[in-house]
Amino acid sequence: MNIVNISDAPYKHPSLKGDMLFRLWKAAIKDDDTLADELIRGTYGVLLAFDRERAEDVMDLIVRRAPTARDSFTALLQDIQTFRS
Repeated sequence: MNIVNISDAPYKHPSLKGDMLFRLWKAAIKDDDTLADELIRGTYGVLLAFDRERAEDVMDLIVRRAPTARDSFTALLQDIQTFRS
């Protein structure tokens, strides 16, 4: 699974840009449990392959609704993206 910056992805509809395209994609994913499951499954696999121990720590923070969960998750995703670039 490749992590893509939404602003870099080609899209042919000229009136949907940046945040609008992201919100549309988010709504489409949320409306389809199968797509949401695939997104989570793919992300889970990438996280574990990159750094299993750190991924498990971050997932634990998320499950416990820790205040630092979002920042930790974002930092992990950014590190993965940096590593793959």
